[in-house]
Amino acid sequence: MKEKCGRYVLAAMCLISTSAFSSNLADTVVNVGDETGYSAFASGKTVAAIHQGNCNYSMVLLENQYVKFNTPDVVFLESNTKPTDNSWPYLEQAEMSAGYDWSFKKNGDPKSKWFGLMCDGIEDFDLQGSPVSIDSENISPELQDIKQANSLKCPATLTASGWVPTKNAGRPEEYIFQQLTGTDWSGFMFGFKNRDKDSFARISFCLVQGNNVLIGAAGNGSKQLSLDHKILDEIKMTLESVKFPQ
Repeated sequence: MKEKCGRYVLAAMCLISTSAFSSNLADTVVNVGDETGYSAFASGKTVAAIHQGNCNYSMVLLENQYVKFNTPDVVFLESNTKPTDNSWPYLEQAEMSAGYDWSFKKNGDPKSKWFGLMCDGIEDFDLQGSPVSIDSENISPELQDIKQANSLKCPATLTASGWVPTKNAGRPEEYIFQQLTGTDWSGFMFGFKNRDKDSFARISFCLVQGNNVLIGAAGNGSKQLSLDHKILDEIKMTLESVKFPQ
């Protein structure tokens, strides 16, 4: 069921020219993961080389930015003080017919900058938006459930002009949508608005590279976040620092 990566990835080069990501970059690289010799934790200023299942990628961390590796997730947090155990975002999983559905949550300040990351395979998505094929008749009910859950986590499809939202994203006035581009990967992010329209209740994003999809999310269930537009732009800057090894 795997497709060639070229079908899903927009070949693009993104030159990040902001001062935060240029001359001030630290040359320290920290390997983050659960393998021998790797760290479960990294903090800026540094480059975190993250080994998360089949997703291997690096991310620039600025001052007061942290990442933490859990199995199977990675969480990012910006904090003026070193995070305590209770201040970290965390993965919440709910059992479903085909494994577990999941979401990321965080206790405390609803205005803080954070997100969680999961790695999945391209075969578990319908990102192309193509008509149903004959082969799809042989897809198991379990895989159909997974694809349906992922269509809500990554509610966009790839077209000739780039990524565009699908109907699963909701009404266009209820979110901000932005395409993301990096070195040999492409993706998109959503900021889902609170009722007052001045802040975001949750964010989600998906980065597609080869046969892998890096899914990110931040939300608090019924306790909605209150992220301003500046934070959304800063998260985009962090995401566009992501590089996958060649």
